[in-house]
Amino acid sequence: MGKRNVLLASRIADILLRLNNGQTLYLNQLAEDYGVDPRTIRRDIDERLTDLPLERDERSGGYRLAPAMLGRFDSNSIEIFSQLAGVKGLFPTFNKSLLNAIASPTGQHNFLVHGHKYLSSGDQSENFSRLQVAIDQFRKINFSYQRHDETRHYHAAPYKLINYNGVWYLSAMHDGRMKNFTLSKIADLDCTFETFIPDKDRLNQLQEEESVWGKAEKFEVVLKVSASVAEYFLRRQLLIDQVVQEQLPDGGLILSTRVSHKKEILPIVQYWIPHLKILKPAALQTELEEEVKAWLGD
Repeated sequence: MGKRNVLLASRIADILLRLNNGQTLYLNQLAEDYGVDPRTIRRDIDERLTDLPLERDERSGGYRLAPAMLGRFDSNSIEIFSQLAGVKGLFPTFNKSLLNAIASPTGQHNFLVHGHKYLSSGDQSENFSRLQVAIDQFRKINFSYQRHDETRHYHAAPYKLINYNGVWYLSAMHDGRMKNFTLSKIADLDCTFETFIPDKDRLNQLQEEESVWGKAEKFEVVLKVSASVAEYFLRRQLLIDQVVQEQLPDGGLILSTRVSHKKEILPIVQYWIPHLKILKPAALQTELEEEVKAWLGD
């Protein structure tokens, strides 16, 4: 394959492909192949691939996949695992059950990940795992949901867990409509034994939609990026449909993106405070500043 630098997801995908084919891999050789430090490969093995059932040859120091898992990953599951391995912090629980779901021969998964991936998921491990089971078994759920100052109660059919911009949502059918619920606001979860038949068209629609706000009409957001972080936005697209409109004399950037809902952009700007500023629409920058003042108790 030759010495080359590859993106994290590509490197993980290639390592998994080799393991899936029954190869025994060695840290120094992998480091040479990918043009990275051996410590980077060690981190891949110890952190990003820790949930794989790997076996280590004590004499040669090589790593290989446990025989029971050989050949279980197809091209689709390899791509999914490689992408998720680099963002494990997004998952309240990233364990062998999740790994088995990724390697499932049906190719069906009960979660989706979209967009910006810097925000932590919060402590939602209990509900996350239980909702995975309810979705897999097509079981309806009851739960309380905190919205503003009001608590509402829902009886719904869960379809998908969706991570958008680092925040987890539950997509569920309620009263004949597909609705999205912020996972951290769900309480008193009860997974009933009442089953439902999922609507395949709805599932396909969820797969195709770019955000949890569906296919609502998009609007343009223009941002100013400070010179100190501009390289990160030039290196790769951190915004959906990111366009560099102008490179400023001081090294900063003017970027634009198109979003369906303000929540697609506000978490990103919040993460990069004080290095990002919304120029258009001005009302979004005002709303953001008011939120910051509220956090600071001003």
